[in-house]
Amino acid sequence: MTEVVKEKDSESSQRAASVLREGGVIIYPTETLYGMGVLALNGESVKKIFNIKDRFYGKPIPILVRDREMLSQFVEVTEEALQLIDRFLPGPLTLVLRQKKDLPDIISAGTGKVAVRISGHPFVRRLFDLISEPLTSTSANISGEENLFSFDEIYMTFNGKVDLIVDSGNLPPSKGSTVIDLTVKPPRIVREGDIGRDILKGFLEW
Repeated sequence: MTEVVKEKDSESSQRAASVLREGGVIIYPTETLYGMGVLALNGESVKKIFNIKDRFYGKPIPILVRDREMLSQFVEVTEEALQLIDRFLPGPLTLVLRQKKDLPDIISAGTGKVAVRISGHPFVRRLFDLISEPLTSTSANISGEENLFSFDEIYMTFNGKVDLIVDSGNLPPSKGSTVIDLTVKPPRIVREGDIGRDILKGFLEW
């Protein structure tokens, strides 16, 4: 059986941090979707996510970081990235940037690129008060299937497969974060999510 804690429980972030430090897998809420998380520097834990999601091993895994300081430790922050960070982060925008600091190869799938985001969700902010390294942020669903927004669907799908689920109830519909690759010229939208292409046009040359 998978342990379940309510997001609003005062001990929820402490419990999640403890599971992560032990190499476990959690499902947690963000401002877009439920995410599936392990500590991103633990390659063996990251492998668990691929198995749980039935995810192709050659597909990179996005990460969350606490703030701009942590972000700059792991990726090369360009001028374009700074513009977007100042305007949209924390929030539903994922930036693909060149990797700077060592991460398990499984995170980048050997591309030298990392998809990174800063989340503004209150639970994630509390969790980052307790952990000092990036957290994986792939969506909590089976690869190739629809996103899951209700807690009941999350629980039925992953009970017995992950160590902890943080119950934030039913999340509002979301397309997920918008993913933009800043390692190419011009920048390329990999996935259009909650931040539309038209909004981004004002910040980048297309």
